[in-house]
Amino acid sequence: MAKPPRTRRSRERTVAGRHHEGSDDFVRRTLGRRAVREERWDGEVTVQLLPHHLAAGELSTIAVGQELQVAPAIYAAGYLPALSETETWKVDEFGCFDGRGSLLTAPLESDLCSCRVDVLDVDGRLFPVNWAAAEPGEGRLWIEGALYLEPELAAGTEHGEAVALCRRRYRVREIRRYRRTTHRPADAMRLDAVPEPAEVTDDAIYVADLRLVDDVSPPSLAGEEVVDRRPGR
Repeated sequence: MAKPPRTRRSRERTVAGRHHEGSDDFVRRTLGRRAVREERWDGEVTVQLLPHHLAAGELSTIAVGQELQVAPAIYAAGYLPALSETETWKVDEFGCFDGRGSLLTAPLESDLCSCRVDVLDVDGRLFPVNWAAAEPGEGRLWIEGALYLEPELAAGTEHGEAVALCRRRYRVREIRRYRRTTHRPADAMRLDAVPEPAEVTDDAIYVADLRLVDDVSPPSLAGEEVVDRRPGR
């Protein structure tokens, strides 16, 4: 997500890097369906809860009925230049995402690096972007991939404070576990809370339905700015 990439802390890269975390968790092509829901219609969005974050206990406090202030991020499986002027986004019940918008950058306030976090602005709706295995893009883009919760973007973290304007308040409406198949997830099971770390398996897909509580973005932090790097700006 940030550029240039910083030193990796572990074999599995976090949102700041460009290392592939396992596209099987995200790539819509393996699921065999298009995204079908837009948040602007009903205030609800589905996000993926990644097994390696669950196994590490990094999302352990998520439970049905809980309120969260989070910035759902895009794990980019691919992108193209956005030829249409229309800005729109969709996400389906498995967290698979596509959207067209303009790429902005949010600088990190750090003495250790001059990194920036990319943010997709879709008609005022802001999504941090994890480029994963893709090369970072610029300008107006159509991006597909998956929407997920990234612990590195939590409030109080370096990257989280850089994207404070992306956070909104949600209530967890439902948590589901699907069995992974070769075509699309199957055998949905509703959960009251995320599984214990020892119960997490890579053979499952975990998602949460989040209901928007309010439509007001948090105020900008002192000294924080979002830089528009679209061509000609």
